[in-house]
Amino acid sequence: MAERVDFYTTLNLTRSSTLTDVKRAYKRLALQKHPDMDKGSDTEFVAVGLAYHVLSSNKLRAQYDANELEFHNARALLVDSFDISRALEIFQGFFGTANPFATVTSGVNELFDAAEADRRPKPAAPIELSLSCTLGDLYNGVKKSVSVSKRRVASTGEVDPYTKTYVIAAQPYWIDGTTLVFEKEADDVTGDVVFTVKVEPHDTFTIKGFNLHMRHEIPLHKALTGAVLSIAMPDGRKLNLSVEEVIHPAFVKVVKGEGLLDKQAGRRGDVVIEFSVVFPTTLAPFQRDLCSAALCLDSQLLDETNLQRQLLQTALVLPPNLAETERKKVQDVVKLTVKRDEIPPPE
Repeated sequence: MAERVDFYTTLNLTRSSTLTDVKRAYKRLALQKHPDMDKGSDTEFVAVGLAYHVLSSNKLRAQYDANELEFHNARALLVDSFDISRALEIFQGFFGTANPFATVTSGVNELFDAAEADRRPKPAAPIELSLSCTLGDLYNGVKKSVSVSKRRVASTGEVDPYTKTYVIAAQPYWIDGTTLVFEKEADDVTGDVVFTVKVEPHDTFTIKGFNLHMRHEIPLHKALTGAVLSIAMPDGRKLNLSVEEVIHPAFVKVVKGEGLLDKQAGRRGDVVIEFSVVFPTTLAPFQRDLCSAALCLDSQLLDETNLQRQLLQTALVLPPNLAETERKKVQDVVKLTVKRDEIPPPE
């Protein structure tokens, strides 16, 4: 080809075009100008092939960009000898076939897209971060704001750093290890952002599955006679709970539906309360007598007067410096109980 041509103009490109731009332009024009097409011609097809051959080579393109006239003089043999056979060779190497029209155009596009996909950079690894939450955050749906440093492709083609802020509302069904995936945007060259929920330790509760477990200290007289508990819940509520059962070492109180939300089951877990019974370190002799009397009362007497509870409560909470008059009252009650159990003398 004796005539000097502008390779960028041939492919409808500019000198700032990337290699991907060159390949896309060649794909479109080579199919349009192919001799087998109705509007194709050998001359135009050869010109497109030569332009692609030069601009797709880093070495040849650098020489051409440095001085177009000198390139044509130095590479006159290359330019002049570039004919239809050479253009078809490049076409076949690019598309994988000398005559893509014998199959279907979609097949050509698939070949090109597959090759293009192979040349694309592999997806970036995800950005993995920990999202710390308290039990109160989960119960109250507190919003957490997290800023992440990322990179994206600007309109100029340059890769610029930027900061993306994620505002995340805590959910009552999150547990330790729950993952939240935020997919990257189209122009983002960094990976997806993956948050892993870390539930902070709580002063009262430990988490087991969706249940909240706690241990409550209770004095012996309340363990035997009943108690009312006031439990501070993670959402700020006071849960008032009456325990009428005798609290023994293996006793567990379960409050249904006050735990974390099990989204899959569609219900909340439970609050599970275990107890530590606090025994008195010493008992005065009369306290021992009262306890013994209360715990050994006949069942009929218990049913009639419910005296056992009164006696036992009195015995365990009596102060050691009890006034003599008050002590006498307690002793009178014990005597009354014993007298009631005696067999009446015959008339």
